[in-house]
Amino acid sequence: MDNKIGIFFLILLHQFIFAQNDSVSNIKNKFNPEFNINSGTILKNYPGVPSQNLVNYSSINLSFQTNGSDKWHQFYNFPKIGVESIFGIFQSKEFGYTIGVVPNMVFKNSKNVYFKIGMGAAYFNKPFDFITNNRNLYIGYKFTNMTLIGFGRGFKIGKLSMNLGLTFSHCSDGHTALPNVGMNSVLFNIGLMANEPKIKRNLPQLNLKNKFIYTVRTSLGLHQFGATTKAVGGPTYPSYHASFYVSKPYKNIHVVDAGVVVSYYTSFHDYIVNEEVYKKNINLKSSTGVIFIGHEFVFGKLGFSTQLGIYFYNPFFIQQKKLEGTWGNLTQKLEAFNTNRLGLMYYPFKKKNTLNQIKNQLMIGMFIKANLGQADMFEYTVGYRF
Repeated sequence: MDNKIGIFFLILLHQFIFAQNDSVSNIKNKFNPEFNINSGTILKNYPGVPSQNLVNYSSINLSFQTNGSDKWHQFYNFPKIGVESIFGIFQSKEFGYTIGVVPNMVFKNSKNVYFKIGMGAAYFNKPFDFITNNRNLYIGYKFTNMTLIGFGRGFKIGKLSMNLGLTFSHCSDGHTALPNVGMNSVLFNIGLMANEPKIKRNLPQLNLKNKFIYTVRTSLGLHQFGATTKAVGGPTYPSYHASFYVSKPYKNIHVVDAGVVVSYYTSFHDYIVNEEVYKKNINLKSSTGVIFIGHEFVFGKLGFSTQLGIYFYNPFFIQQKKLEGTWGNLTQKLEAFNTNRLGLMYYPFKKKNTLNQIKNQLMIGMFIKANLGQADMFEYTVGYRF
């Protein structure tokens, strides 16, 4: 199941990079690899975990400097796109080592200040184990998501450039296996690469009709039922989600969304039946309803989506917390009303140089869903915009 995380991101990366070198254009993206060393500390965010928190990541970012073969490159000031291969070692023996593969984008301004974001997959050789490794509450399964966010500044040294900055790393299995506290690290970054070519923007004058778009989407979610470190080792439950929303493209690279999501949780159903929480309307009580607003950045065939949601129907969660005696906790009340999604969308049939014109397009993707700040599940999704 979790192997699909890395496969999904690698498929998207292949399309993301190589779709830009279209035979229609004579402009080629320049291969510009970067070598990085990151050293820092794991942020201790849970009691009982090891106190030895130093971590070192070494990586090679196989990236391309976009040169304008697709119009969206100019609107993002010609970012670098690539995939970073990461090897990490930890001071604490309970954490072992990790290997990551992270598709990423790097944005720079005229002052050589950069911002980097990447989402991919990682392998940990020493995840939590009841018998042999019961203090590694950060990582509950050997395969996880890996998210990187970095910023800093570049300095030219002859024909090379050196980047100095900070990197934030987050690794989590998205609640598909427990425990899942999540490993957060803050690291100092040093990177070295060849100087990038100077490219002048020549933004096209576009007369695009940004009409309303309507979207239907269905998703399969996977998670273990329980709290962050409770009910460890239980089964993985599927959940089913249907969404309908209205979208408005604007300024060539943005899409704003607003809509509803209706979900059905098999984990809720089993708990209700086993604990006799409700006698009637069990399927209905196993469901939730959400209204949300969202935003999507469009990068050619890819979209980076964020959604902020409010539950208008969530009876089981509230009733469960009341039965457990934790409903007085403010965090529990906020989790009962707030849910958020972060994900990547892929439009396989979208044509080149169409920017955010995604009307009449098939979409497939993956989301990480969280209640407030606590991961709830991974969602695999397919939809259509019309």
